[in-house]
Amino acid sequence: MVTFDLNSEPFVELGLLRLSGEAFAPQGFAQGMDEVVHVLIHRRTSTFGYGHMVSGERLIFTGRSDADRFSYDGLNAWLDECRFLAYSPGVGTWTTAVVHVFPDRPGRLDLYDEEILERDAQGNWPPGGQPAGAQTWAQQLLAFPRLLNNIPGSMLEILRTEGVTPPIYNPEFTSVDWNNRRRPVTERGTDFTVEPTVIDPSLEPGVFAKISKKLFGA
Repeated sequence: MVTFDLNSEPFVELGLLRLSGEAFAPQGFAQGMDEVVHVLIHRRTSTFGYGHMVSGERLIFTGRSDADRFSYDGLNAWLDECRFLAYSPGVGTWTTAVVHVFPDRPGRLDLYDEEILERDAQGNWPPGGQPAGAQTWAQQLLAFPRLLNNIPGSMLEILRTEGVTPPIYNPEFTSVDWNNRRRPVTERGTDFTVEPTVIDPSLEPGVFAKISKKLFGA
């Protein structure tokens, strides 16, 4: 399910146009193709990507992210900024971006609130392409915090299985709260330029107990 729509944003339109130029210009790597598709899974501290080109009904796979032919600034840095652009405090931002660019019409950016991963021909996860674990999701939620009710069930299950209490968005203080720490949150996510303050449990009893009860039943 697509969960964030940025296609009407001028920044996104311009980025898609630049990628189309990289792919389909006279010296572009996709000359003669009908479409280039790139999938990027963003995990805050790491990314994983793969893609293919389309020629008629034929798919031509271009390999994983280290073999991608788009420039870093054109694709990765642009998508980094799209994560900030999509973020809504307490709601979150996207996890997987699927980029479609064409030689003769505007491109499209589809954004999903889940990991979209593919196994290799033997049914194994490729290096770097296995599902993320609880610590990765905790880092994601620390950077782009959500209300507990806005954390996808699949993500909560991973956190619950590994016994990790996630950072949570606190609308009262416009902050992210975790491990008795608190940092301010802006429209672009957590402000890491500000040193965290310590939460005094005696002044705010139950702030983490409510989270643990919902997650772990205790």
